[in-house]
Amino acid sequence: MKIIVIGSANMDMVMETSRIPNRGETIHGEKFFLSSGGKGANQAVACAKMGADTWLLGKVGDDLFGKSLVESLTGYGVKSDFIAVEKGTTSGVAVITVCEGDNAIILDGGANKKVTPAYIRQFEAELLAADAVLLQLEIPLESVYETVRLVKGKVPIFLNPAPAMPIDEDILQGLDYFVPNEHEVALYTGCEIHDVADALTALDLLRAKGIRYPLITLGDKGVAYYNGTRNVHKEGRKVTAVDTTAAGDTFAGTLAAMICSGKGIDEAVDLAQQAASIAVTRPGAQPSIPAISELS
Repeated sequence: MKIIVIGSANMDMVMETSRIPNRGETIHGEKFFLSSGGKGANQAVACAKMGADTWLLGKVGDDLFGKSLVESLTGYGVKSDFIAVEKGTTSGVAVITVCEGDNAIILDGGANKKVTPAYIRQFEAELLAADAVLLQLEIPLESVYETVRLVKGKVPIFLNPAPAMPIDEDILQGLDYFVPNEHEVALYTGCEIHDVADALTALDLLRAKGIRYPLITLGDKGVAYYNGTRNVHKEGRKVTAVDTTAAGDTFAGTLAAMICSGKGIDEAVDLAQQAASIAVTRPGAQPSIPAISELS
């Protein structure tokens, strides 16, 4: 199975704090580390760790971070043939503050902002030969639109709308898999998620937009999704979270890999939940994503 992930690669600069600082305030942190991240790269690593032949299509800067990001991806088995080095541009950087297992993030897209529609069109043949295409919103929105227009109805599309921003209705119409979290989904449905009943209502609203399989991740409350026959809620797995940075990416990448491997959506969701629940018990982004051998 061949999966192409189109998206971002960032260097994460992570520090733990006892609380999120207020505006103008300096507080002490600890346990600083650098970790390869970016929603596109994280999802590509998740796909690769689940056994899929995975390519990341994107850009890094001509700096030390760019070289490190590509080396990290290839070390996890992600193929870098479709990653370009953008001259005179810094790589994407995310400054992540971790507090009591949750996080706050400031992102500079850097070279990710140079993943243009024209760049994506260069790989049209490769995209159409894939078994799935994964997208997020850390590259220019017009590039996401271009990808959808190139492959919709020809190759299954998984769209994780993060960070959330308005999406044209014609892009959502006919989309295969749409995977927002409980906060992001409000932008697309107008439905605030307070409980499972709200999530199930939001699924119906997403399906009314023409999305074939909407899935809403609900943090420790589990996941709500449409399985082709009915709306389903699966309870969250009880774990002690250390760092939630790559949880959604782990879920999305694992889901895509499992569905492409031929598993039904119910089993794929269960395995994606398992993978995400393991990831949040470990620090960092890509290092926290489990291998398929860790799933039961």
